Amino acid sequence: MGIDITAYEGLTKIDCVFDAGGEPIDPVTREALEYDLRPYINPDFAGRADDIEEKAVYKCADSLSLSGWGYGRYNAWREQLAQLGGYPATAHTIYGVTYQRHDAGAWAAAEGPFWEQINFSDCEGTIGTAISAKLAKDFADHAAGAEAIGGHFYAVYQEFRDAFEMAAKNGCVRFH
Repeated sequence: MGIDITAYEGLTKIDCVFDAGGEPIDPVTREALEYDLRPYINPDFAGRADDIEEKAVYKCADSLSLSGWGYGRYNAWREQLAQLGGYPATAHTIYGVTYQRHDAGAWAAAEGPFWEQINFSDCEGTIGTAISAKLAKDFADHAAGAEAIGGHFYAVYQEFRDAFEMAAKNGCVRFH
């Protein structure tokens, strides 16, 4: 099991109604509609997608997929991102074992570089346009530090930077 991440740019809300099965249909012809996005707004992370309507259906101008993520791989990468962002290593207990983790430092914070991504679901939810623009700036501001780390971390960093830059253009990033 793992997560997929998709960035969308140029969202346009589709005028539709829903059939008995919950699928979007044309309000006049009652024909099925093609769409690119039905966002899920994760209620545990308020404010991440205030500019996206959860019950809406969207077409997009462009999209970018980051796939093949296992939860462990993503969380290890996110730990490195928290360290780059300057969050302190903070005690976090998992299954009775306590670790010092930078992402736990971010979880304890109220804001900071990459905070909206680090302190977000690793399995599902949507980050909207405004927060994507903030994250795109964070990725731009810390690019030299990420490049100095290099390797796999930097390659993934670049993918997320591209995703948030795309989503900053009237789009979103969906974890699914």
